[in-house]
Amino acid sequence: MSHGLMLLRLQLGLGLFLGSLALGWWLHRGGALTEARAYRLVQFVVRITSPTVLCLSFWRMNLHSLEPWLLPLLGLLISFSTLLPALLYAKQAKLTNPQMGSFLTCALFSNVGYLGAFTAFALFGEAGYGLCMLYLVFFTPCFYTLGFWVASRYGHPATPTTFSKAYNDDLRLYPFLGMLVGVALNLARVPRPMPLEWFNHVLIPVDTSLYLTAIGSQLTVASPRPWLRSCVVMSGIKCLYTPLVAWMLLNLFQIHGLPRTIVLLEAATPVAVSPLVLPLLFGLDRKLSNALWLFTTLVAIPWLLLVIPLFQHL
Repeated sequence: MSHGLMLLRLQLGLGLFLGSLALGWWLHRGGALTEARAYRLVQFVVRITSPTVLCLSFWRMNLHSLEPWLLPLLGLLISFSTLLPALLYAKQAKLTNPQMGSFLTCALFSNVGYLGAFTAFALFGEAGYGLCMLYLVFFTPCFYTLGFWVASRYGHPATPTTFSKAYNDDLRLYPFLGMLVGVALNLARVPRPMPLEWFNHVLIPVDTSLYLTAIGSQLTVASPRPWLRSCVVMSGIKCLYTPLVAWMLLNLFQIHGLPRTIVLLEAATPVAVSPLVLPLLFGLDRKLSNALWLFTTLVAIPWLLLVIPLFQHL
């Protein structure tokens, strides 16, 4: 793929990510996408479109070699590695407990799903998207165990909103079911019908856009200036520290080719959207979480445009 074509596809992928969030925010401000409607939209995506996408993606992946199965382990190790610099900064800055909970959970979870995976889809097609989905298998179990534990450790009781219930019910099981069905069909060597390839190429951006529109309707946008130092430190963790950790792990495990590029891409993604719901559930500092997400996302856009073309040579 030429450098110019890669940048064009990357810009389209980032444009869909930001455009969908902005659309959701605008629809909410106009009263068209209420919290209840956003919750129903999340239900539709998580019950229908996401399991279908994951089933079709895993069905086509090459799962008969060891290398792809190392990706979830790498994702978990890279995520855990952020706790050290995050804790050191939080203690040095003397953050309050709610602020520390927000900072630690934002450090732990990067946007490996909707920004990372769709960017990989824009650049490398279904193969890249499937590897990203395999990489982030660790994300949901880690979010509902370690993420919830950290948030409850530093937070205080809060009243969940209608929208945040999507993170507490059985909805999260549906995507895993889609993955399992796809893996079963793959390992059984059942051929995937050709029309489903084109169907999935359409469904992946639709699924991404619908979910991000729902998330965007619940975002609060405020200037990150009061938390500028924390935002700069978090950007250093996401843009420099985690890619370095990823590069060392890739060399240790001798992973090359597209899986190597995917891991480096995922390691360079900004704060995930999911931690933004934890202040609603556990009384963390919502303004700090939103500032960290907004700042690192804005920094990541030009950063990814700069470094992704280099990843294939590292």
